Amino acid sequence: MDIITDYAGRKARSLDMAGYIDTLRDPKRHPHTEKVYTNLKHCASYLVFNEYITVDELRLVKAHTCKQHLLCPFCAMRRSGKFVAKNLPKVEQVIAENRARIPALVTFTVKNGPVLLERFNHLRRAHKRLSRRRLDARAGKTSTEWLKVAGGITSYEFTKKDEGDWHPHIHALVMLDDFIDQAKLSQEWEEITGDSFIVDIRRIKGKPNAGGIDIASGLLEVCKYALKFHDMTLPDTWHAYETLRTRRLVDSFGILRGVQIPDNLLDDPLEGLPYVERHYQYRPGKRAYDLTRIREYGIPEAGVSQAG
Repeated sequence: MDIITDYAGRKARSLDMAGYIDTLRDPKRHPHTEKVYTNLKHCASYLVFNEYITVDELRLVKAHTCKQHLLCPFCAMRRSGKFVAKNLPKVEQVIAENRARIPALVTFTVKNGPVLLERFNHLRRAHKRLSRRRLDARAGKTSTEWLKVAGGITSYEFTKKDEGDWHPHIHALVMLDDFIDQAKLSQEWEEITGDSFIVDIRRIKGKPNAGGIDIASGLLEVCKYALKFHDMTLPDTWHAYETLRTRRLVDSFGILRGVQIPDNLLDDPLEGLPYVERHYQYRPGKRAYDLTRIREYGIPEAGVSQAG
Protein backbone atom coordinates (compact mmCIF):
# COMPACT_ATOMS: atom_id res chain seq x y z
CA MET A 1 0.00 0.00 0.00
CA ASP A 2 1.26 3.49 -0.84
CA ILE A 3 0.35 4.75 2.64
CA ILE A 4 2.71 2.19 4.21
CA THR A 5 5.58 3.43 2.04
CA ASP A 6 4.76 7.02 2.99
CA TYR A 7 4.60 6.18 6.70
CA ALA A 8 7.92 4.33 6.44
CA GLY A 9 9.61 7.44 5.06
CA ARG A 10 8.20 9.50 7.91
CA LYS A 11 9.24 6.92 10.49
CA ALA A 12 12.76 6.90 9.05
CA ARG A 13 13.01 10.67 9.48
CA SER A 14 11.74 10.36 13.06
CA LEU A 15 14.46 7.83 13.85
CA ASP A 16 17.07 10.11 12.31
CA MET A 17 15.74 12.91 14.51
CA ALA A 18 15.85 10.63 17.56
CA GLY A 19 19.45 9.79 16.73
CA TYR A 20 20.34 13.47 16.67
CA ILE A 21 18.55 14.09 19.99
CA ASP A 22 20.47 11.15 21.46
CA THR A 23 23.67 13.18 21.02
CA LEU A 24 22.13 16.02 23.06
CA ARG A 25 20.85 14.03 26.01
CA ASP A 26 22.19 15.72 29.13
CA PRO A 27 20.08 15.80 32.32
CA LYS A 28 21.65 19.09 33.37
CA ARG A 29 21.54 21.06 30.09
CA HIS A 30 18.51 19.43 28.47
CA PRO A 31 16.43 17.76 31.21
CA HIS A 32 13.41 17.09 28.96
CA THR A 33 15.27 15.40 26.12
CA GLU A 34 15.15 11.89 27.61
CA LYS A 35 11.36 11.66 27.34
CA VAL A 36 11.34 13.36 23.94
CA TYR A 37 13.97 10.92 22.65
CA THR A 38 12.18 7.83 23.98
CA ASN A 39 8.77 8.79 22.63
CA LEU A 40 10.16 9.74 19.24
CA LYS A 41 12.23 6.56 18.94
CA HIS A 42 9.25 4.29 19.57
CA CYS A 43 6.65 6.31 17.65
CA ALA A 44 5.00 4.30 14.85
CA SER A 45 7.24 1.29 15.48
CA TYR A 46 4.16 -0.83 14.76
CA LEU A 47 0.93 -0.09 12.92
CA VAL A 48 -2.39 -1.94 13.00
CA PHE A 49 -4.91 -1.22 10.25
CA ASN A 50 -8.50 -2.34 9.88
CA GLU A 51 -9.44 -2.73 6.22
CA TYR A 52 -13.24 -2.60 5.91
CA ILE A 53 -13.83 -4.47 2.71
CA THR A 54 -17.55 -3.72 2.29
CA VAL A 55 -17.06 0.07 2.39
CA ASP A 56 -13.51 0.17 0.97
CA GLU A 57 -12.04 2.06 3.93
CA LEU A 58 -8.72 1.71 5.72
CA ARG A 59 -8.33 2.88 9.33
CA LEU A 60 -5.25 3.06 11.55
CA VAL A 61 -6.62 1.77 14.84
CA LYS A 62 -3.49 0.95 16.85
CA ALA A 63 -0.02 2.52 17.02
CA HIS A 64 2.22 4.33 19.46
CA THR A 65 2.14 8.05 18.66
CA CYS A 66 4.59 10.48 20.26
CA LYS A 67 2.36 13.53 19.46
CA GLN A 68 5.47 15.67 18.91
CA HIS A 69 4.33 17.15 15.62
CA LEU A 70 7.20 19.64 15.50
CA LEU A 71 9.69 16.77 15.43
CA CYS A 72 7.81 13.80 14.02
CA PRO A 73 6.55 13.81 10.40
CA PHE A 74 4.32 10.80 11.14
CA CYS A 75 2.48 12.59 13.95
CA ALA A 76 2.39 15.83 11.98
CA MET A 77 0.60 14.06 9.14
CA ARG A 78 -1.84 12.27 11.44
CA ARG A 79 -2.54 15.48 13.37
CA SER A 80 -3.25 17.37 10.18
CA GLY A 81 -5.74 14.80 8.92
CA LYS A 82 -7.50 14.55 12.26
CA PHE A 83 -7.68 18.35 12.48
CA VAL A 84 -9.57 18.46 9.18
CA ALA A 85 -11.92 15.68 10.27
CA LYS A 86 -12.72 17.43 13.57
CA ASN A 87 -13.29 20.93 12.18
CA LEU A 88 -14.69 20.38 8.68
CA PRO A 89 -18.31 19.98 9.92
CA LYS A 90 -18.13 23.35 11.73
CA VAL A 91 -16.84 25.17 8.65
CA GLU A 92 -19.39 23.50 6.38
CA GLN A 93 -22.17 24.50 8.79
CA VAL A 94 -21.01 28.14 8.71
CA ILE A 95 -21.08 28.08 4.91
CA ALA A 96 -24.53 26.50 4.85
CA GLU A 97 -25.91 29.18 7.18
CA ASN A 98 -24.86 32.01 4.87
CA ARG A 99 -24.21 31.06 1.24
CA ALA A 100 -23.31 34.67 0.40
CA ARG A 101 -20.06 34.48 2.37
CA ILE A 102 -16.88 33.82 0.41
CA PRO A 103 -14.42 31.17 1.66
CA ALA A 104 -10.82 32.10 0.90
CA LEU A 105 -7.21 31.33 1.79
CA VAL A 106 -4.96 34.22 2.88
CA THR A 107 -1.20 34.06 3.46
CA PHE A 108 0.78 36.75 5.31
CA THR A 109 4.58 36.86 5.31
CA VAL A 110 7.30 38.94 6.94
CA LYS A 111 10.88 39.44 5.88
CA ASN A 112 13.17 36.46 6.39
CA GLY A 113 15.64 36.59 9.27
CA PRO A 114 18.41 34.56 10.92
CA VAL A 115 16.85 34.40 14.42
CA LEU A 116 13.70 32.26 14.60
CA LEU A 117 12.36 33.60 17.91
CA GLU A 118 12.75 37.21 16.80
CA ARG A 119 10.98 36.54 13.50
CA PHE A 120 8.19 34.59 15.23
CA ASN A 121 7.60 37.37 17.74
CA HIS A 122 7.63 39.96 14.96
CA LEU A 123 5.05 38.00 12.96
CA ARG A 124 2.89 37.38 16.02
CA ARG A 125 2.90 41.07 16.97
CA ALA A 126 1.94 42.05 13.43
CA HIS A 127 -0.87 39.50 13.45
CA LYS A 128 -2.17 40.87 16.76
CA ARG A 129 -2.10 44.44 15.43
CA LEU A 130 -4.10 43.42 12.38
CA SER A 131 -6.64 41.66 14.62
CA ARG A 132 -6.85 44.80 16.80
CA ARG A 133 -7.55 46.90 13.72
CA ARG A 134 -10.46 44.61 12.89
CA LEU A 135 -11.92 44.97 16.37
CA ASP A 136 -11.44 48.76 16.33
CA ALA A 137 -13.09 48.93 12.91
CA ARG A 138 -16.09 47.02 14.22
CA ALA A 139 -16.37 49.70 16.92
CA GLY A 140 -16.16 52.44 14.30
CA LYS A 141 -12.74 53.69 15.45
CA THR A 142 -10.83 53.00 12.23
CA SER A 143 -11.10 51.20 8.90
CA THR A 144 -9.42 48.05 7.57
CA GLU A 145 -9.90 45.55 4.79
CA TRP A 146 -9.66 42.85 7.46
CA LEU A 147 -13.10 43.93 8.71
CA LYS A 148 -14.54 42.08 5.72
CA VAL A 149 -13.50 38.84 7.42
CA ALA A 150 -16.38 37.34 9.41
CA GLY A 151 -14.16 34.67 10.94
CA GLY A 152 -11.18 32.47 10.28
CA ILE A 153 -8.72 29.77 11.27
CA THR A 154 -5.04 30.74 11.33
CA SER A 155 -1.82 28.78 11.60
CA TYR A 156 1.87 29.64 11.65
CA GLU A 157 4.36 27.92 9.36
CA PHE A 158 8.15 28.15 9.34
CA THR A 159 10.54 27.10 6.60
CA LYS A 160 14.31 27.18 6.28
CA LYS A 161 16.54 25.74 3.59
CA ASP A 162 20.20 24.85 4.13
CA GLU A 163 22.08 27.91 5.39
CA GLY A 164 19.28 30.32 4.54
CA ASP A 165 17.25 32.49 6.91
CA TRP A 166 14.00 31.53 8.61
CA HIS A 167 10.87 32.23 6.58
CA PRO A 168 7.82 32.61 8.87
CA HIS A 169 4.31 33.08 7.50
CA ILE A 170 0.66 32.75 8.45
CA HIS A 171 -1.96 30.75 6.57
CA ALA A 172 -5.61 31.62 7.18
CA LEU A 173 -8.85 30.07 6.04
CA VAL A 174 -11.38 32.90 6.23
CA MET A 175 -15.05 33.56 5.58
CA LEU A 176 -15.51 36.90 3.84
CA ASP A 177 -18.58 39.13 3.88
CA ASP A 178 -17.10 40.85 0.80
CA PHE A 179 -13.98 40.13 -1.23
CA ILE A 180 -10.86 41.85 0.07
CA ASP A 181 -9.01 44.47 -1.98
CA GLN A 182 -5.61 42.80 -2.06
CA ALA A 183 -3.68 46.00 -2.84
CA LYS A 184 -5.21 47.79 0.14
CA LEU A 185 -4.62 44.89 2.51
CA SER A 186 -1.01 44.61 1.31
CA GLN A 187 -0.53 48.30 2.06
CA GLU A 188 -1.97 47.82 5.54
CA TRP A 189 0.27 44.83 6.17
CA GLU A 190 3.36 46.78 5.17
CA GLU A 191 2.35 49.62 7.53
CA ILE A 192 1.97 47.10 10.33
CA THR A 193 5.11 45.00 9.73
CA GLY A 194 7.44 47.65 8.34
CA ASP A 195 9.16 45.00 6.23
CA SER A 196 6.61 43.10 4.14
CA PHE A 197 3.76 43.87 1.78
CA ILE A 198 3.26 40.29 0.53
CA VAL A 199 -0.30 39.12 1.08
CA ASP A 200 -1.74 36.32 -1.03
CA ILE A 201 -5.53 35.90 -1.29
CA ARG A 202 -7.19 33.01 -3.11
CA ARG A 203 -10.84 32.13 -3.25
CA ILE A 204 -11.59 28.50 -2.37
CA LYS A 205 -13.34 26.79 -5.25
CA GLY A 206 -14.63 23.32 -5.92
CA LYS A 207 -12.55 20.62 -7.54
CA PRO A 208 -13.16 20.15 -11.27
CA ASN A 209 -16.22 17.95 -11.89
CA ALA A 210 -16.62 17.42 -8.12
CA GLY A 211 -19.26 20.02 -7.33
CA GLY A 212 -19.48 22.10 -4.18
CA ILE A 213 -16.65 23.95 -2.41
CA ASP A 214 -13.42 22.15 -1.55
CA ILE A 215 -13.22 23.27 2.08
CA ALA A 216 -11.37 20.12 3.18
CA SER A 217 -8.38 20.98 0.98
CA GLY A 218 -8.50 24.55 2.32
CA LEU A 219 -8.37 23.31 5.90
CA LEU A 220 -5.56 20.93 5.03
CA GLU A 221 -3.58 23.78 3.48
CA VAL A 222 -4.01 25.93 6.58
CA CYS A 223 -3.19 23.30 9.18
CA LYS A 224 -0.86 20.84 7.52
CA TYR A 225 2.58 21.10 9.14
CA ALA A 226 4.16 23.94 11.10
CA LEU A 227 7.56 22.80 9.76
CA LYS A 228 8.53 21.36 6.38
CA PHE A 229 10.78 18.54 7.51
CA HIS A 230 12.15 17.61 4.09
CA ASP A 231 13.62 21.11 3.68
CA MET A 232 15.22 21.30 7.12
CA THR A 233 18.32 19.85 8.72
CA LEU A 234 18.02 17.87 11.95
CA PRO A 235 19.71 20.64 14.02
CA ASP A 236 17.35 23.27 12.55
CA THR A 237 14.34 21.07 13.28
CA TRP A 238 15.45 20.63 16.89
CA HIS A 239 16.05 24.37 17.24
CA ALA A 240 12.55 25.08 15.87
CA TYR A 241 11.06 22.57 18.33
CA GLU A 242 12.88 24.14 21.27
CA THR A 243 11.75 27.61 20.20
CA LEU A 244 8.13 26.87 19.31
CA ARG A 245 7.03 23.92 21.45
CA THR A 246 5.25 26.09 24.04
CA ARG A 247 3.76 28.52 21.51
CA ARG A 248 0.20 28.50 20.25
CA LEU A 249 0.51 28.03 16.50
CA VAL A 250 -3.16 27.48 15.58
CA ASP A 251 -6.00 29.83 16.46
CA SER A 252 -9.45 30.90 15.33
CA PHE A 253 -11.69 33.96 15.57
CA GLY A 254 -15.09 35.35 14.68
CA ILE A 255 -17.70 32.91 13.39
CA LEU A 256 -15.07 30.14 13.17
CA ARG A 257 -13.90 30.54 16.77
CA GLY A 258 -13.55 27.30 18.69
CA VAL A 259 -11.48 24.99 16.51
CA GLN A 260 -10.56 21.68 18.10
CA ILE A 261 -6.97 20.46 18.23
CA PRO A 262 -6.98 16.64 18.01
CA ASP A 263 -5.56 14.67 20.92
CA ASN A 264 -6.07 11.12 19.65
CA LEU A 265 -4.19 10.63 16.36
CA LEU A 266 -5.69 7.21 15.66
CA ASP A 267 -8.91 6.32 13.86
CA ASP A 268 -12.02 4.95 15.55
CA PRO A 269 -13.02 1.43 14.41
CA LEU A 270 -16.24 1.01 12.46
CA GLU A 271 -18.70 -1.11 14.43
CA GLY A 272 -20.56 -4.05 12.96
CA LEU A 273 -18.64 -4.34 9.69
CA PRO A 274 -16.40 -7.19 8.55
CA TYR A 275 -12.74 -6.28 8.25
CA VAL A 276 -9.23 -7.52 7.69
CA GLU A 277 -6.76 -6.59 10.43
CA ARG A 278 -3.21 -6.00 9.16
CA HIS A 279 -0.20 -5.72 11.48
CA TYR A 280 3.00 -3.98 10.36
CA GLN A 281 6.35 -3.80 12.14
CA TYR A 282 9.02 -1.26 11.26
CA ARG A 283 12.43 -2.70 10.41
CA PRO A 284 15.13 -0.04 10.98
CA GLY A 285 17.69 -1.94 8.91
CA LYS A 286 15.38 -1.93 5.88
CA ARG A 287 13.88 1.50 6.69
CA ALA A 288 10.55 -0.08 5.80
CA TYR A 289 7.53 -1.84 7.32
CA ASP A 290 6.98 -5.59 7.09
CA LEU A 291 3.50 -7.08 7.11
CA THR A 292 3.69 -9.50 10.02
CA ARG A 293 0.12 -10.72 10.55
CA ILE A 294 -3.30 -10.74 8.93
CA ARG A 295 -6.54 -11.58 10.73
CA GLU A 296 -10.06 -11.65 9.32
CA TYR A 297 -13.12 -10.73 11.39
CA GLY A 298 -16.74 -11.21 10.40
CA ILE A 299 -15.81 -12.60 6.98
CA PRO A 300 -17.21 -15.96 5.87
CA GLU A 301 -14.73 -18.77 6.48
CA ALA A 302 -12.54 -16.38 8.42
CA GLY A 303 -9.12 -17.63 9.37
CA VAL A 304 -5.82 -16.50 10.68
CA SER A 305 -2.66 -16.24 8.60
CA GLN A 306 0.91 -15.28 9.39
CA ALA A 307 3.24 -13.22 7.20
CA GLY A 308 6.99 -12.64 7.44
